[in-house]
Amino acid sequence: MQNTTPFRELWLKFSEEELLPEADGLLRDAPDVVRNSVTTLHIYNGQNLICQGDPAQAVYIILDGEFIVNKQAENGKQVGLTFCYRGEFLGEMEAICRQAYRYDVIALSDCRVLRMPAVTFLSWLSQDHRLSLLLNRQLAKRCLINGEQRLMNAVDSVENNLLYMLTQISGHQIHLPRDMLASILGTSRRHTDKVLLRLKTQGKITLSEGVIGLVKPD
Repeated sequence: MQNTTPFRELWLKFSEEELLPEADGLLRDAPDVVRNSVTTLHIYNGQNLICQGDPAQAVYIILDGEFIVNKQAENGKQVGLTFCYRGEFLGEMEAICRQAYRYDVIALSDCRVLRMPAVTFLSWLSQDHRLSLLLNRQLAKRCLINGEQRLMNAVDSVENNLLYMLTQISGHQIHLPRDMLASILGTSRRHTDKVLLRLKTQGKITLSEGVIGLVKPD
């Protein structure tokens, strides 16, 4: 039977109870060179943390906020793939594979992340097998949750993908430039405007000063 609990709730429960406490413990035990390399970044709503194609020079851990992972398809259109939340590592796979970043990662709220140089991350990974286990657990948990969840995909309607986005964000609101929202949804600005008007007319969303809000069913 499909689990109808929103992905966000399932992930945050795992993050708060297991992922963040273990990551914090590993960082406390890490060599000085690792701890001293970590910096805190503030990423603002609508800003890219990671750009597809850029060299994978850093690995990030989300402390607060929400991101969407986007990929540019071969036809040039953007495809929203999934969401990332507190406690999640970003860029670790590209660092391990020594490849450029494969996705755009865009903030859907004001966020705070830890940044660690990829070289330092790989050195730490080689010295502490517990970090490897933690990353494997994160990947396994995401795969298990995703196996029971509906994800944004290119064949679904723009309307459904937008409504799904709103269910996965705290406050159930999006405040992004319209062109950026269109890019995330993999469609044109004009089509996005039509979709927003249609959903507002249907009473499914609210529009106020650029903020799109989800109307909860009675």
